Amino acid sequence: MRTSKAGEGVGRGFEIEEFTVCWNVDEEEFKERIRNYENTLIAGFPPMGNIIPYHIKEFLKDSEKILSLYSYDFPPIVEAREDEFEIPHDEIWFSKEKRLFCYVGKYPEAEYIPKAAYKQAECVAKLSKELGVKELYTVGVILPLQEPFKQVKEEIEAYVGFFEGSKKEIPAGIKRMTRKNTGRFSIIRKTGLLPGFASKLGIASYSVLGVGEYPEDLRACAGALRAFKRLSGLDIETAKTEEMLKESAEAVEKRIEKQRQRARAAYRGEGVGAEPSDALHYMYG
Repeated sequence: MRTSKAGEGVGRGFEIEEFTVCWNVDEEEFKERIRNYENTLIAGFPPMGNIIPYHIKEFLKDSEKILSLYSYDFPPIVEAREDEFEIPHDEIWFSKEKRLFCYVGKYPEAEYIPKAAYKQAECVAKLSKELGVKELYTVGVILPLQEPFKQVKEEIEAYVGFFEGSKKEIPAGIKRMTRKNTGRFSIIRKTGLLPGFASKLGIASYSVLGVGEYPEDLRACAGALRAFKRLSGLDIETAKTEEMLKESAEAVEKRIEKQRQRARAAYRGEGVGAEPSDALHYMYG
């Protein structure tokens, strides 16, 4: 729809709609090249899940960016990339050697718009089908905040949500997510919606959630990464990423402890005498 005469001679050019796919490679040639592959896709979204596919593609020697995905529901900003700025977009990378797509979801919707989350999940699911994806995984973090989840005695690294028609043996240390064993009844936003849509298209779909102790728990990301690797059966290098996540988690925990110490000091200084709420342990730093 035209809103001004100023651009009448320019043509359509670059436009962003509710969900706009821009290919970084030749679309027809790429689809022909992978036509007979049985591919896997891993997708992660902010604030934590996107860390995992980002680092996987960083350590795959043959990964190439094939798609940029734009939406007018992303935040209205531009972001610095090296010495230039760019419009917000998500990215899909591909490794031919591993037959693996990595969806790096860099931006949330500008606000909680259910239609936007549904539309983006639907479009990515359809795109996955076109790209020969046979198994699709989303990754994220789950926190032990509810009964009976936090009372579980066994050592569980990650929970896995199975979607319609998905069947897979579960390795030790990973548990199938049900209402009974997590105390949770939903997987929110695109982490749940994407495998939901993909399963309707006949793609075996799973949501892998690493068990964390606080919202920024990067150890939970490492747990989700290991669980994905074991569930998918992919031979990918993860040791460097796991070590990096461990070191980053230690830095975050030191920051949280300093916050708690300052809070205790403030309480004592005011003469209240009570310890601050345990909720401080779950603060974002």
